[in-house]
Amino acid sequence: MLISYKKYFSGLLMAGTLVFSGCQKEAFVETNINPEGLTSVPPANQFLNATLSLHSQDFEAFYDLYQRIMPWMQYSTAVNGNGQNFTQVYDNFSQRYGRLYNGVGNTLVDLEKLVANLPAEEQPRYVHMIRIARILKAYYTFYVSDIYGSIPYSDAFQARYGGTLTPKYDPQQTIFATLDTELKEAITTLKTAQTATQVALGTSDQYYAGNTQQWVKAANALRLKIAMRLAKRDAAKLKTIAQEVLSSPAADLMSSNTDGWMFITPASFTGGSDSNWNPANLRAAKPLVDFMWDTQDPRLDAFFTQNGYSQANIDLLIADKQLPAGTKESRRYLGGFTGPDAAKVAQNVQRFYTPRYLTLNGNRTAIDTLSYVQPRLFQAGFADASGTAGTGKNYFPVITYADFCFMRAELAAQAISGESAKTWYETGVTASLDWYDMVAQGAQVFNYTPMTAAEKTAYLANAKVAFTAAKAMDLIASQEYINFLRQPAEGWATWKRTGLPNTTSTLVLPALISNGATLVVPRRAPLGIPNVNDPNYANRKAALDEMAKITGFGTDPQDATGRVWWDQL
Repeated sequence: MLISYKKYFSGLLMAGTLVFSGCQKEAFVETNINPEGLTSVPPANQFLNATLSLHSQDFEAFYDLYQRIMPWMQYSTAVNGNGQNFTQVYDNFSQRYGRLYNGVGNTLVDLEKLVANLPAEEQPRYVHMIRIARILKAYYTFYVSDIYGSIPYSDAFQARYGGTLTPKYDPQQTIFATLDTELKEAITTLKTAQTATQVALGTSDQYYAGNTQQWVKAANALRLKIAMRLAKRDAAKLKTIAQEVLSSPAADLMSSNTDGWMFITPASFTGGSDSNWNPANLRAAKPLVDFMWDTQDPRLDAFFTQNGYSQANIDLLIADKQLPAGTKESRRYLGGFTGPDAAKVAQNVQRFYTPRYLTLNGNRTAIDTLSYVQPRLFQAGFADASGTAGTGKNYFPVITYADFCFMRAELAAQAISGESAKTWYETGVTASLDWYDMVAQGAQVFNYTPMTAAEKTAYLANAKVAFTAAKAMDLIASQEYINFLRQPAEGWATWKRTGLPNTTSTLVLPALISNGATLVVPRRAPLGIPNVNDPNYANRKAALDEMAKITGFGTDPQDATGRVWWDQL
């Protein structure tokens, strides 16, 4: 059962007034709100409000990530294994669409309208703020279109300002091209000295504190990410954008983890045990755990918890005659089977899904064989065994430096950039190791040991990790997949983009067998079937009819195994 929670904000996060709206997946028209109520709001507050709206999506965490994308991508499983039909999409997916029109995009447009209502002599002081807002809006628009395809954009967000209540739907290829143009313009403007002293976002910008140069780097990284989606649709345009971005001055490109685009909050932001952010039931998945164990990946204890078989517990089980004398502690990291049939095999149920029990401190306690996803990686306030809440930080990555490096490695491996695939691959792996080391310590994940330089060196030299040109894309995609544990939606996108990892790649993701048949993993959000009584019926119907022409679109709009424009065979 899904449970609600109260959102807590502290310190700088208290600035501004945030109004949350429920996700209205079927609401393709905007709410017509009187703009007069915004006249007294400082423009910078709307940037903070949009940021909070973007990252406070507990329903998205629960329904989209924990229940769907993470199991689909074999990052996690249900506690006793995945159900026979766990790839079906039947309710509450996805949450991101409604948030664009009722929380992020509309709020950032409000920022621009607030500036437009200022005295003419004041408006030139907000040129940079407006461009930064457009970068954030471009990101979230891309994030939504990524799994929905055609969505309202050019006509959107204007209803409260005299615009249409029935916006047309822009095709995904048009949206991607428009966003690239807007990002280019934002970069150019942010790099241009203004005649008027600019009003800084300051603490209203929880990503970069209003640092325009950092936003230039973020915008360039976003241009590259959107362009990567074009590989199977417009390879020439991908090459043009990539070469343009990578020919930018070094100061305009991410060069370390400190450049990463990330939102960091106090532990209280994601609530406590009654929160929808609670990841307590995310069992670790066997394919990823096994690969990380075999390669001695230093991120293993940042990603997953140890099972219950410590030597102390083993000795107690021996004393209780549940284990034979002489049993020794061995492997403390084990993942659950990802295929429903494998999890139901009798010997697997007995070996992995049937815990032993001990009475510890007067309580009957299960000694579990399998690991879990580190809960504080997703919810910093997750309580320890004594019930004490965590006091670390929550980390919400948008585009990390490791992500940027892996994109460059891909482009190099495909002879698009002229750079060294090996260099960017190794830089990306190292950046990912360092980032998770920082996050694990900052989030106070359980039983984490900080990485050493020797561990990182040994990992890069491991036979399954060391770069080989003949397996470049396989290796790069495998490491991207690992890196995206904290961004499962990007792991899903990488798998759709590259077809990796798969059943034969370096990091093996086995087929998901249920009742003897291979399950088909969803590739997009189910699209609502328009009602003839919907005021925007004509535009919705036209958009769906056009999308239906896409190869592999699916049997009908609600077929989540179908494809959007960029996701081609």
